[in-house]
Amino acid sequence: MHKNGNITNYRYELRERILHKAMSLFKQQGVKSVRMDDISHALGISKRTLYEVYDNKEQLLLEGLKNDHEQKLAIIEEYTKGKQRNEIEIMVKFVHMQLDELKDVNPLFFRELTYYKPIADYLNKSKEIRTQHTISFIQRGVEHGYFRATLNYDIVLGMGQAVMNHVMEDKLYERFPMQEIFRNYVAVLMRGYCTDKGIRELEKLFET
Repeated sequence: MHKNGNITNYRYELRERILHKAMSLFKQQGVKSVRMDDISHALGISKRTLYEVYDNKEQLLLEGLKNDHEQKLAIIEEYTKGKQRNEIEIMVKFVHMQLDELKDVNPLFFRELTYYKPIADYLNKSKEIRTQHTISFIQRGVEHGYFRATLNYDIVLGMGQAVMNHVMEDKLYERFPMQEIFRNYVAVLMRGYCTDKGIRELEKLFET
């Protein structure tokens, strides 16, 4: 039993190491340019060992995206756990998380995600779920007086997505850092749907 436990622990740790290193390479260099050979070499393991854990690059990328998503949720849950956080505080925390991530990510990473059908399907499904959660979150903010009650947030979110799609299609990231683009985008968007009360709280927490 002890031996099996060691094998299980090693397998789990190896899986985590591979996932972390692969996502780091994907985000630094873009997905297309990173081969399984590159990942195994960076980890100092054989390609055979890598393929014993992950069948292909698409599976590895998909698991990495899911893991990133779970980690973000865990951070937000920990941030709100046992504390009375208002919707502005939670929103600003999420924005800062995104800004920290974008600081070290090659824009090609985001652009190339849609090249892989399993990834595109996962992202589309995740977007639907995320939109539902966002609408519920905004509704709570409306009830607490932070967000405007007169706006149609299905339209607001759709317009926000359209802006980011245009950023990628127009390759605006070739002229400005993604971190700067996102910061300006969210600063304008958030102020647009915040009430005066929300803006006062926003200005205390987020320098625009």
